[in-house]
Amino acid sequence: MSTPHEVAASTATVPCTGCGAQVPDVDGPTHAYLSASPGCWQRYGEVATSLLAGAGDTAARWCHVDCYAAQHPGGAEHDRRQRQSVAVHLTALCLLVHHGVPANRVAALRGRLSQTVLPRLGLADWPYLTPPTTPGTVTVAEVHAAHQDDRVAVGERWLGAVWSAWSAHHRTVQEWAQAALGGRG
Repeated sequence: MSTPHEVAASTATVPCTGCGAQVPDVDGPTHAYLSASPGCWQRYGEVATSLLAGAGDTAARWCHVDCYAAQHPGGAEHDRRQRQSVAVHLTALCLLVHHGVPANRVAALRGRLSQTVLPRLGLADWPYLTPPTTPGTVTVAEVHAAHQDDRVAVGERWLGAVWSAWSAHHRTVQEWAQAALGGRG
C-alpha cells in the first residue's frame, strides 16, 4: 500500500488556472468565485491549516488569505464578489506592507473594509482592477513545498511578491488603505 507521500509524489501536475503554479491534477472542490484549480485549492487548504496552527502572531498567519485571493482574481471583470475580494485583499496587503499595520489588526480591519472605505470615498462598489500578467514570484505552491520550519519565512516572501505583482494599482490601493485608516498615514 502506498503512503500519502508516495501518492502525492506520483500525482501528475497541471498549472493552476489562477496563479499558474504547478499543482496536483486532481478532482475536487474549488472556491465559489476565486479562479483556482482543485489541486491549488487543496494546497491552499493545507497551507492555511499549517500556518494557522503553528505560525504564531506573524503576518503569514494572518494574511495568507490575502495572498491567495489576490493571486486568483479570475472573473473579477464580471463578478462583483470577485472585484470586492481583489480590492479588500489588496487593501489588507497594503495596510500590512506599505503602512506597517500589525497583521492581527489588518485581519480585524479586513472584514469591515467595504463598510468603511466605500462610503469614505463616495463609491457604490469596488472598481475592477486589471490583474497583473504574472501573479508574483512566490505562490501557494512554494509555501506548501517549504519545510514546516521555513513556511513562515516563505509565507512572508509571498506577501511581498503578491503586493509587488499588483504594482500598477498601488496608488489606487494606497488610497483605499488611507481611507481604511480614517485618512491617517
